[in-house]
Amino acid sequence: MTNQQSLKQWLPSLGLGFAGFIFVTTEFIPVGLLPEIAEGIQKNEAFIGLMMTIYAWIVATMSLPMTVWSAKFNRRKLLLTLLVLFILAHVIAMNATNFPVLMLSRVVVALLHSIFWSITIPLAVRVAPPGKETQSLALVSTTTTLGSILGIPLGTSIGQIFGWRWAFGSIGIGALIVLCSLYKTFPNLKSQNSGNFKSVPGLFKNKVIVLIYLVTAISITGHFTAFTYIKPYLRTIGHYTPNNIVFILFVFGCSGIIGSLIGGRALASSLRKPLLIALAIMGISLLLWNLLTFSIVALAALALFWGASMSVMGLVFQTAIVSSAPEAQDVAVSLYSGIFNIGIGSGALIGSFASVNYLGSVGYLGAGFLLLSLIISLAIPFHQVKKTFGGDVSFH
Repeated sequence: MTNQQSLKQWLPSLGLGFAGFIFVTTEFIPVGLLPEIAEGIQKNEAFIGLMMTIYAWIVATMSLPMTVWSAKFNRRKLLLTLLVLFILAHVIAMNATNFPVLMLSRVVVALLHSIFWSITIPLAVRVAPPGKETQSLALVSTTTTLGSILGIPLGTSIGQIFGWRWAFGSIGIGALIVLCSLYKTFPNLKSQNSGNFKSVPGLFKNKVIVLIYLVTAISITGHFTAFTYIKPYLRTIGHYTPNNIVFILFVFGCSGIIGSLIGGRALASSLRKPLLIALAIMGISLLLWNLLTFSIVALAALALFWGASMSVMGLVFQTAIVSSAPEAQDVAVSLYSGIFNIGIGSGALIGSFASVNYLGSVGYLGAGFLLLSLIISLAIPFHQVKKTFGGDVSFH
């Protein structure tokens, strides 16, 4: 097989990854532009932070019904349609002059998000070259992580230089490029193993899935309690410049690639150990955040460990769910996506209340949630998880 043929086999996975890139970028771009958006539409930062809560809770409540509704659709046509609507929503955001119009665009994107993340993980397995399913998942995860590495810092910089509307406009342009790429490379795939509403009770009888959902909700709440307000924190308490803040966000994003590479190897035989280590590192990083605020080098190091561990944790969750629900993957992942976004919304809401009283408390609160997640994770019976690709082998 030539290198050109080998690369061609990976193009659908890369396309999915870059589609994930733009969805991650748009979901979290308000984190980097809270002050600019607040000033532009004359609202305070805590109020704009609630925009993330609304977005997340729409995804949380609509992931399952939207996934079931779209279960019979051809996957290629569905993916391309989602991207077209995504672009139109960003045209609306770019031209928004008040909060209701901006929120309308975010509601549309949240509904698209509800379907996109429910189908992406199963599709990453389906479009993988033969025998490369785990690597395809890691590739999609790594490319998606670039949204944190390049997308959020770049979007933040564009917003600071040209205005926050152009940050949304640039995301729309990026989506157009991804749309053209997937149009040329993504195969024609029918719906497969999507599941339906009748699949849900069976999923909640699976102890692994139930505990993964619970740990997801608690750990993501903890993460976003701190992460949503990282820019106001660095600016107000750390007194860092905009360039310093972009640097910290860039380091956090880069750490995601490191985490994906580590996770891709570590998860080959074990799920338990990588998850426990990741949760412990995340909690310790947040506990130390306040103590090391005086040093940008120390904060960059914490961001590196925090972000890498976040990626490993996500890979464990995704692998466990896809492997535990082979007959209803889309529904299982849609519930995971919904619960993940409950965590995002809850974290943003808790962080909003905390930031009004004492912004420095967000790290401690986040660490508390992660400690609870670590304790619950000890009870997950990972030995029951069968690898759905790579043979009849159990994780541990």
